[in-house]
Amino acid sequence: MIVAALLASALASLHAIAQDKPVSAQAAAIFEQSRDSIAQIRVLLGGSDSHIATGTGFIVGAGGVMLTNYHVVAEKALEPGTYRLEFVLPGGRRGALRILALDVAHDLAVVQGDVGDAKPLPLRERMLSKGDRALSLGYPLDQGLTVTEGTYNGRSEEQYYDHLHFTGALNAGMSGGPAMDIGGRVFGVNVSSHHSGQLVNFLVPIKYATTLLKRASAAPAGDMDFRNEIGAQLRAHGDALMEALLGTSLSVEKLGEFSLPAKAGDIMRCGASTDRELDRWYAVDTYRCRVNSTIYIDSRLHTGTVSFRHHIFRSERLGALRFAHLQESRFSGSAFGRDRKHHTRYRCRDRIVSMKGTRAKAVMCVRAYRQFSGLYDVTLRLATVGDSGRALHSHLDLQGVAFDTAMTFARRYLERIEWNR
Repeated sequence: MIVAALLASALASLHAIAQDKPVSAQAAAIFEQSRDSIAQIRVLLGGSDSHIATGTGFIVGAGGVMLTNYHVVAEKALEPGTYRLEFVLPGGRRGALRILALDVAHDLAVVQGDVGDAKPLPLRERMLSKGDRALSLGYPLDQGLTVTEGTYNGRSEEQYYDHLHFTGALNAGMSGGPAMDIGGRVFGVNVSSHHSGQLVNFLVPIKYATTLLKRASAAPAGDMDFRNEIGAQLRAHGDALMEALLGTSLSVEKLGEFSLPAKAGDIMRCGASTDRELDRWYAVDTYRCRVNSTIYIDSRLHTGTVSFRHHIFRSERLGALRFAHLQESRFSGSAFGRDRKHHTRYRCRDRIVSMKGTRAKAVMCVRAYRQFSGLYDVTLRLATVGDSGRALHSHLDLQGVAFDTAMTFARRYLERIEWNR
């Protein structure tokens, strides 16, 4: 309680400082120049006037063509008969929006509405230099149109797709808003925040929007059903991701007596941790790798990621029976959940397999995507058997990939595991 009170007090103080900090004259001028071209986008349920989500969009072309994030309009794209979109400009003008084109992998969407004489914002395709000042605009938490100042810090080094690192405040509701240089030109689109850090935020480079706008110009009149297009883009993402992983060597990391699958090329990030307490009769070392390639589909579905982790259990005090119970409880605790809306049930097979230097219990489970044919989630769970004081649990998860390439990667993964007794 004391820690919580101190944290609340500190946050209140920081908020007060932020409120007192004046917006620079340059930022204020750009805000005034661009404000009438930046709209709040609302996702409404059926005929209701109550919104279920909000985001930001900005005018980029004649006829009321706007740019925003895919995740802002995802519900409308997937369930066009259930949801509708509305824009609201700072002056109070509002109206319906229709979707023209989507880029799911880069989280972008082009929409269109009757915005009157509101003008497009200028775009900047040449990147800024690291350390350059930048501005982000949007509608955070229903607080009205807001401008924040920050710094451009180049391409994010941990993302599969290009994202730009922006050290300015982004909050829910600002997604899809413009990131601008000090000349008022848009170089990126607000997309997300890193919840493990403070003021670590990401932007989509405007170069991807340029490509999407060309595709939007050929869109037919009227509302469209984008589910087939989303499925095609997800399959293309899964194929490209697996091709990249299978086209490079899966390295091996030696952890004590175990040799284990490790980093696969430059697109994968890895780390380690340990859980060792003096009063606990066993220790667990963990090694994990992941490709930061997650794609947002809707509020209940994020897919497109490959990850794995290894847990090494050691104990000299538990004894064979209690050590076996520890393993069983940890292994059975890896439950396979189900989302009825998006996935079929997992279908699983388990067996005892022979490996280099050991035997293991292996469980392979596969589920299909209901709306997107040809896409699967594949998960492999492995636990070594036969030793009373040492064990390896290894978990591999592949989301939104083709079945055949998933099996190829899983076989390669298993071949890299070895117990050097």
